[in-house]
Amino acid sequence: MRKASIQLRHYWQSHWGPVAGIVTGVFFIGLQLSSPHVGDACARLGDVAQEWRIGLPGRQIMCVATTEGQLVYDRPIMPRRTRVAALNQM
Repeated sequence: MRKASIQLRHYWQSHWGPVAGIVTGVFFIGLQLSSPHVGDACARLGDVAQEWRIGLPGRQIMCVATTEGQLVYDRPIMPRRTRVAALNQM
């Protein structure tokens, strides 16, 4: 029994790096798969959600209606900030 414990401890010490990498990768892939993406169906018009992609910053997406009457997530269209508008806010 003691020999098995020593062997397990030695095995874990030499393989903890790859195991930690695999666990981290599974976590990030799960996070990406669980978040909504552009084109996915949604339930309520106007809902705002965060889209997560590996290697990209999080972006906000909104539930919008298509011309066919379906509700899907899409990027909201933001008005362009003009120089005059930016100066008026100061």
